[in-house]
Amino acid sequence: MSMNIRAIKRRAGSILGSRMGAAVLGMFAVFLTQMAGSYLAAVFFSGTDLWSLIFYQIFLFIISLITAVFSAGLSYMYLNMAREQEYSLADLLYFFRSHPDRVIVASFVMALLNMLVSIPYYYYGFTASPGDTLESQSNYLIMITALLLLSQVLYIVVTIPLAMTYYLLADDLNLQGMASLKASARMMRGHIKEYILLLLSFVPWMILSVFTLYLGLIWLIPHMNMSETVFYLRLSEIRQTETSNTPELPEQENDNI
Repeated sequence: MSMNIRAIKRRAGSILGSRMGAAVLGMFAVFLTQMAGSYLAAVFFSGTDLWSLIFYQIFLFIISLITAVFSAGLSYMYLNMAREQEYSLADLLYFFRSHPDRVIVASFVMALLNMLVSIPYYYYGFTASPGDTLESQSNYLIMITALLLLSQVLYIVVTIPLAMTYYLLADDLNLQGMASLKASARMMRGHIKEYILLLLSFVPWMILSVFTLYLGLIWLIPHMNMSETVFYLRLSEIRQTETSNTPELPEQENDNI
């Protein structure tokens, strides 16, 4: 069963409406948490030796897990908005109160994937020298930028099947971290192309945001997040429909008399 991308985006815009303020504040709260962690990492581990780099990455890794718990809470808030239930910025702390280990386990796997696909970028950045000439520095900048973009694209591709993880954890308190990753992969089966098309539909708006000094992202990112939430709810409906339409197998008769 296919999904109408335009209808999903229209529904997301309709849901946000007067809720946009809370969505933007939630986005900034998560963003500032991540930025604060990056700033502290740069302050505490500012050296250029190998150990400073290692501890810098470990610190960032821990911060990413903490930020993930906030991000999962943001997904919970979006779900409440989409279902027209009570919501508040306190929803960001939902998973800190509701078995945060589940989110941490799932996020650890995704962060590990991010680290693995970023190895070429970090290796080149640590081993290569920018040089002293303008040409060598330009080549270094081009290469490091290309490797960074490649790592981000690879991460997105690898983790697309896991995109519904936080929503599943929010909907089922008994669902564990690893199980949520597998459940997301099952849910996304047959719908990855539609999810990619949903993401790509926002690319022109991202490009246009450059001409607004990126201020347009304040509106665009919540719209993307809510569209993903609506996508998840639609997937849930499809899964429920498929489950209800699956005929039950007759019980085997007992041959023993």
